[in-house]
Amino acid sequence: MHSLIRIICVLTITSLCSEAFAQGRFCKQNQLDNEGLKHGYWVTRSTLHPDQKIFSGWYKHGNETKRCVYYDSGDPVLKLRYKNDSVMRIRKYDNQGRLQYKGTALWLNNQNEMRFCWDGEFSFYDTRRHRIARVTYIRGVEQDAL
Repeated sequence: MHSLIRIICVLTITSLCSEAFAQGRFCKQNQLDNEGLKHGYWVTRSTLHPDQKIFSGWYKHGNETKRCVYYDSGDPVLKLRYKNDSVMRIRKYDNQGRLQYKGTALWLNNQNEMRFCWDGEFSFYDTRRHRIARVTYIRGVEQDAL
């Protein structure tokens, strides 16, 4: 039992420290690299309502990386978790915080194309949080509905 409590405490402290680091308490936020590109942790706020975030997340030489969150009226509506430079997990929420859909997307950036597309299995949910559809995409093309 004491081991479990110790593990929970360590995880809580680690989470709090990570959040404090991400919010700029231990690092500067909204910094640019030597080429003038966004780098590190960034927070963008509404010009009309400075207390409301529009975006929070990480950049690596001008490209989003790690975890990024987009906000609407201060509430998170789109959460991205990057696996690498071209693959991300997406979670889209409505304004009441209910999950609308989740899945994987690709950022295709090569000589032939530069685009964002859904790739893999996407699950869609109703307002009662019940999954109403599961769809598979390959490079943005719907394959089948389950």
